[in-house]
Amino acid sequence: MFSKRISINNLNEVLIFLNLASLLEISGWPKPGNVHRTHNFQDTRFEHFLTGISSIQPAFIEFCSKIFNKYDPDENNLEIVNIGNFYLSAAKKMMMYQAGGNVLLGHILILGPLSAAICICLKRKEFSFNNFKLVLRDLINKASVEDTILLYKAIKKCNPGGLGRISKYDLNDEDSLKEIRKDKIKLKEIFEISKDYDLISSEYSTGFNITLTEALPYFFVIYERERDINTASVNTFLKILSDHPDTLIIRKVGTKKAIEVSIKAKEIIKYGGISSSKGLMKTKELDKELQNEGGKLNPGTTADLLVGVLFLALVFGLRF
Repeated sequence: MFSKRISINNLNEVLIFLNLASLLEISGWPKPGNVHRTHNFQDTRFEHFLTGISSIQPAFIEFCSKIFNKYDPDENNLEIVNIGNFYLSAAKKMMMYQAGGNVLLGHILILGPLSAAICICLKRKEFSFNNFKLVLRDLINKASVEDTILLYKAIKKCNPGGLGRISKYDLNDEDSLKEIRKDKIKLKEIFEISKDYDLISSEYSTGFNITLTEALPYFFVIYERERDINTASVNTFLKILSDHPDTLIIRKVGTKKAIEVSIKAKEIIKYGGISSSKGLMKTKELDKELQNEGGKLNPGTTADLLVGVLFLALVFGLRF
């Protein structure tokens, strides 16, 4: 039940739900176009994701433990969060233990600020959904130039595909880090620059608007009705995809194709998603269609948003 109050009270529960959220996201079946339990890409397997999830847990332990040990509610010393250090540490660990490439950078970027905000709320003993949203915005707004630098280093470490190019501060430009330092571009600003072509950047720039105001309430409605975690996960994935063309697809093959995929997801939602036999059949058909394109039509950013929904669902009361 979505109580709009944080349902946990200690660090161990935060860490358990971070791990579980990633496991539930990758286990969702059939999320059309993604690697999932019955489909691998040519060089990236389901098991690579499982390995990556295990590999990044020490980074979460270090990150969240530091906040619990050093954050002072009276001082509101948010500078101790140093989220950029977490990005780089988690990216290194994710790439160290598996050969499937960048499998979880999106999870790292989404779960980093969400988990930090939850930890701060627990330290403050502020448990309401509204308090959480305010802390999350404050945390992102106060992230530093150094966090931006470390974000770039983390992304380069993962060598992700489908980044595209921008006129300034491009990741492929060797002078970008110098320009970021010179121009004093903080984390919120760099995400503002990229928000129109990347859904994760858009989430940072809007205080995670899609996750918090659209996807999370939808997830709870579906779960309360179906009482099935996989159905709620996949239907939420389809709902996000139907409303927001996936920006990884846009960067790989263009807006037109991404919109076509979203239209097909919207049609499936009209059938009740995988809750109905017709919807499940059409979801499998869409999955097959997208998989035939060799990863070019992979709604990977949508999957990354889903992991944030799952984490917050657990934190705000989901038990199954």
